[in-house]
Amino acid sequence: MESRYMPLNETARAQLERILASAPFANSVRSQRFLRYVVENSLREEDEALKEYTIAVEAFDRDPSYDPAVDATVRVEAGRLRSRLRDYYADEGRNDPVVIDVPKGGYRATFTERSIGAGGAVAEAESAPRAEHAHEHMESPGWRRMAPLALGVIILISAVGGIALWKKRTSPTITAGNGQKVLAVLPFSNQTGTTANSYLAEGITETLIRQFSLIPKLRVISRAAADRVNKQNAASELGVGFLLTGALERNADGRLVLNAELSDAKNGTVLRSNQYIPDEADLRPIQAEIVQDAVKGLGISVDTVQAAGAQRPLTSSPAAFQSFLRGEAAARFRDDPTNLHQAIHNFEEAVSHDPSFAFAYSSMAEGHLALGIYYEAPRDHLPLARQYAQRALALDPSMHQAHAILGLIDLLYDWNLPLAQSELEQADTRDHAIWQLGCTVHLLSINGRYRHAEEDVESMLEFDPHSGMLISELGCVKYYSGHYDDSIRYYKQALSLDPHSVQGYWGMGRSLASEGRYKEALEDLKQFKKLNGFEPPIITAEIGFTEAASGDRHGALETLKQLQEESKRAYVDPYLMGVVYLGLKDRENTYALLDRAYQAHSTFLISIATDPKWSGSQGDPRFQALWNRMMRVSSAGTG
Repeated sequence: MESRYMPLNETARAQLERILASAPFANSVRSQRFLRYVVENSLREEDEALKEYTIAVEAFDRDPSYDPAVDATVRVEAGRLRSRLRDYYADEGRNDPVVIDVPKGGYRATFTERSIGAGGAVAEAESAPRAEHAHEHMESPGWRRMAPLALGVIILISAVGGIALWKKRTSPTITAGNGQKVLAVLPFSNQTGTTANSYLAEGITETLIRQFSLIPKLRVISRAAADRVNKQNAASELGVGFLLTGALERNADGRLVLNAELSDAKNGTVLRSNQYIPDEADLRPIQAEIVQDAVKGLGISVDTVQAAGAQRPLTSSPAAFQSFLRGEAAARFRDDPTNLHQAIHNFEEAVSHDPSFAFAYSSMAEGHLALGIYYEAPRDHLPLARQYAQRALALDPSMHQAHAILGLIDLLYDWNLPLAQSELEQADTRDHAIWQLGCTVHLLSINGRYRHAEEDVESMLEFDPHSGMLISELGCVKYYSGHYDDSIRYYKQALSLDPHSVQGYWGMGRSLASEGRYKEALEDLKQFKKLNGFEPPIITAEIGFTEAASGDRHGALETLKQLQEESKRAYVDPYLMGVVYLGLKDRENTYALLDRAYQAHSTFLISIATDPKWSGSQGDPRFQALWNRMMRVSSAGTG
């Protein structure tokens, strides 16, 4: 039996001290301060909500100028706090008579009494319950405990956020909630004095991340997150337990050497430090050696199959590996399609040297996927992306990256939602998918799963709280669910972190326009070109739609001409021009462009089911006919 109640102060404080001394909290000063603050304030029996601003200033010593709209510190720390409470009550606190929780929706603590059964065990104690309303202190006798939260909610596209859990060891280390240790591979530096060797340092970093990701007992932080930190702040910013750093140098004899160091992120203790002297014509062996040494230094035990998969060289050909490293380095800079074409060329060279190089096929597929989504005609690239991803899986069925590519093709090109869900079911596969394509989580709404999408993005933010892309994802979820005030807040925060984000400006403009704030929307949308010197069609189309919605028909038609002229020089998705006609309320041209988008297998077209700007059209027979045609294509499995 459990019942919600208001405990005596000494009872609550005794429980608080037990929690603060536990393994999940022992090494987290911020979570300790946060929990102590909310418990003490909740015990005052005052009904007013604990405010985010007050917590930031009083618990986290933020300056009085703190603005919750641009600083997510309290929300991110609240997510971490809830995760640690769940971990505590799932392990050390499973038999505690009092459960302290901080339910989502507010920052007040709730207290639940659990009856003690025979032998001192708590009857049916599974996890900390959550309050239906964060401010309530009492519940009726019929209140029933909620089911424990799953560590991984299966969603269409998201990433495994991982939940910080501290286990008692001689030297405490940080692990994810499922027992995985958490590692960040920081970008290896090129200190050879020759810029031509930069591709080696970049490529080695990328391939190490890939290989470590194959180890089940290890969670590897994304490259995007690792790029934002250094050795001094990685533990506090990302919650990682371990760091791998490296530098490519020339020794006194002029030979190429690679120095690598594995360290404890919290206290800086060096666990492994090795110097590798590779054969410059064959860098493959040092990749395997670094992985082997790091696995030993982390104290991870892997079975024979796992060890062979993670520690073997990626290819049997030295020449293939050199081409692959060049491709990995080029693919890092995706803001220019020329780099993607160069990367694909390098990967093609790699598979010509080694036709069984699974990672090269998968990376080729990734390059074609990016070109077909962002820059060029989908029909020119996504069938090739599918072909190469399938080839990669034929060589190595465990490749999460290739499964993610197929899932995105199923979703965006074939419009096949059930098949996409099947491909993206595994957590690691969703992890790859979310980094491939921004503002896709909203498609979960087709299955009514906005809440799960938002929770999983917040979970990702626990390991990367300053990711403008992930915060934009929250803005995207809020936009598609019609909560425009929240979406504007998230996009504002995302743009403060990444002022050059296409997704951020696009989302901000859409959200402001949806609230009728057309002047502000246009100012923000046009700001992108002022900062970056160019304007992608997705921004131009949103400008045209907003001009039309605001009553500026002349301006919208001029913007439409701009898109039409651009389409003579480069690919412009017909859907985007259809959006401008939608704003102009020109139904004939709107559906003519949507039909062209259908013929082109536009990767934007799937969003007509969820984008609020199309809600007024969904009763139109032509809209229904289009959607039915899309679903027939998905059922037939054609592309």
